[in-house]
Amino acid sequence: MKTLHPLLLGAALLLLPCSAGADTVSPAVASQLLKAETALKSQSYAAALADVNRAATTAGLSAYDHQVIAELRAAAAGGVGQYGLAAQSYAEALNGPDVPADMRVALLQSISGLYARAGDNAQTSAYVAKYIAAGGTDATIRALATQADYNEGNYAAVGKDVKRDGATASPAELELAVLAAQKLGDQQGSFEALQAVLRVAPSAGYWSEAIALVQNQPGFPDTLTIDAYRLRQKTGTLTVAGDIEDYAERAILDGKPSEAKTALDAGFANGVLNEQTDNGHAERLRTLANDTRPPAAPLRAATPLEAAITSGGGFAAVPGYAQGQLADPEAALARLFAIADGATP
Repeated sequence: MKTLHPLLLGAALLLLPCSAGADTVSPAVASQLLKAETALKSQSYAAALADVNRAATTAGLSAYDHQVIAELRAAAAGGVGQYGLAAQSYAEALNGPDVPADMRVALLQSISGLYARAGDNAQTSAYVAKYIAAGGTDATIRALATQADYNEGNYAAVGKDVKRDGATASPAELELAVLAAQKLGDQQGSFEALQAVLRVAPSAGYWSEAIALVQNQPGFPDTLTIDAYRLRQKTGTLTVAGDIEDYAERAILDGKPSEAKTALDAGFANGVLNEQTDNGHAERLRTLANDTRPPAAPLRAATPLEAAITSGGGFAAVPGYAQGQLADPEAALARLFAIADGATP
């Protein structure tokens, strides 16, 4: 009797025949299992499961009988939505005496997917690890471990999963890495994960989050605020009237009225600013930005705190620096600019 390996992953049911071997099922269960196989072919999964369960109660079953029963039970259980039972049955079949070597990776793939559908996070992670160890490369299966570890609250494992997957990590995995790092309070890890997301799936929300993560660090030097505004302007996330006005003021004081004009014109064009904004302040700034005369005074001097930070010591040189913060805000902004400009990481 030729056995079947129905590999159920997601909503697909794939029937792969096992290469014929010398083993055959015992006569005592052959007819019962043939009925189950016939029921499977007609997608009568409940009937097939009942036939298999009856066969399993037969006395004196051989190791090969157990393997075939496990395979058929897995297919039937998956068909009726008993994914945990299907995964357990395929795991039992995996240890059988007549599993071709080229089928092991496929079975491990199915077991991983079935445990994921059953909501068994621990077993999902365990079998994805076995799948990878056996040479499995399907990115969708590898991502199941990342989701399972996040579901279990194993946030440190999420970061390891994503690093293990490397360039094949999906945007969904990278997003989980951001959330996991946030759960751990690891701001540097969150920043690294956000950069990875921005390279493959940039969005205004992630840009805002990444820039805010840098800018909201304790001791962020005010001299870098204009650079943060420039990055927001470049990424389309400068959408608050007060921020646009602040950016324009800083650019004008820095002797860059054309930069201020660009930001203000964009704000007026998209409706964030109008002639009445802040009692006409935005309109007055636009008038100043159109004035090409040199500024009357240079930008104010840096505060002692800003001078200490920008002298090269980074946040670590500032009293009260907390471990886990981003140590170099200027470099962090530069990395984000590189991503926005499409530079290769």
